[in-house]
Amino acid sequence: MPAPTRLQAHAFRDLERALTRRRLLRLDPRMRGELVLLALLIAGFLFWQVRVPLDGLVRARGPLSGVAAVAGVWLGLATLGAALAGTRHARRLRAAPAGPEWLALPLEPAAIERHLAWESRSHVLWLAVPALGVLAAAAGLLPAWWLASLAAAFAWLLLEAGRVGCALGYRVALRAAEPRPGLPPIERVLAVAAPGVARRRLPPPMWRKMPAWAALAGKDLVVTLRHGPTRRAAVLPLALWVASLLAWHLPGEPALRHVVAFALVLLAAAALAEWLAVLAGSDPFAALRVLPVGVMTVWGARFAWGVAGATVLVAGQAVAARELAPHARQVLLVWSGGAALAIATLGVNYGVTLFPRADVARRMLGLSLALAVAASVMIPLSGWIVLLTAVLHSARRLPRWSRLAEA
Repeated sequence: MPAPTRLQAHAFRDLERALTRRRLLRLDPRMRGELVLLALLIAGFLFWQVRVPLDGLVRARGPLSGVAAVAGVWLGLATLGAALAGTRHARRLRAAPAGPEWLALPLEPAAIERHLAWESRSHVLWLAVPALGVLAAAAGLLPAWWLASLAAAFAWLLLEAGRVGCALGYRVALRAAEPRPGLPPIERVLAVAAPGVARRRLPPPMWRKMPAWAALAGKDLVVTLRHGPTRRAAVLPLALWVASLLAWHLPGEPALRHVVAFALVLLAAAALAEWLAVLAGSDPFAALRVLPVGVMTVWGARFAWGVAGATVLVAGQAVAARELAPHARQVLLVWSGGAALAIATLGVNYGVTLFPRADVARRMLGLSLALAVAASVMIPLSGWIVLLTAVLHSARRLPRWSRLAEA
């Protein structure tokens, strides 16, 4: 791929710096502090889990074994980074990347291709958080020069993994493009991205008098049925809910079926919360801000869907878990219902308070749930405390909804 001219390359570097700075400024200082705290907690969890096994390995087999173990973790993280970057890049290229109409600008194809790849691989930098925890676990067990070498090697691996992943994702997107002789590959890809959807004649709207939250909830249902990305986000919790019902028919011990079904219920609740966060971010910002609705109206419409989803999850388990004793089934239903409702509420809180940044809401939801799981692994049942704390903390931002949206 030929390099773009110096003028266009300099312009894109300025654009990328401005985009990075603007995205950081769009997060209020409290949110930036929360992200830093979550990153430190995740790194601390990995430090706790890796320190003791690594210490035993170094004492038993020497420092080189510890270096090999850390290097193996580096390779695993780099592979994960390449997969994330490649998947994201292929999806973005096939669904029209964000930004202006790139093909309408007088830009060299190489400059567009490099910028879009930069956008896709920027999220790989989040993998530096677990790497920091593993590197801290090796401090004091390996020589300082080995630690510095491992840190430099990981930085190089992470950058190269992002480039390799984007290259693979680009090839996947290129295969789906039509062969058009004389056009550069990136222009062939962008020319078929986000193809036009055939317009259907819809029936005239029926005006009804109903509460504002019910109208928003009905709108959410229509959007889910007609909008592809929102519909796909709603299919996953349904699929996991069906899987949680089928788990009770697995062969083996009843205890195994119990654990698998409960785990699938939690995954379905997490997918439900993600759908709720996507719903909250699907409203057009300009249209929502001029409506005479407040935060409780917007929050109540999505919370109603969360309650409905949690009820469906619990009702399915009540029917499928008939092999359990009455007391055991009651405990399962209480834990499943409480967890599903708390996770759904967390998704609603993040979706509403971070409106219209649905991507940030989904990222915060994932980080919070990952932190709750990590806490449960470290100290049994402490994950529930972390989850409820996240729900209460996110709810504190609801009264400032109008101010956050304007910012």
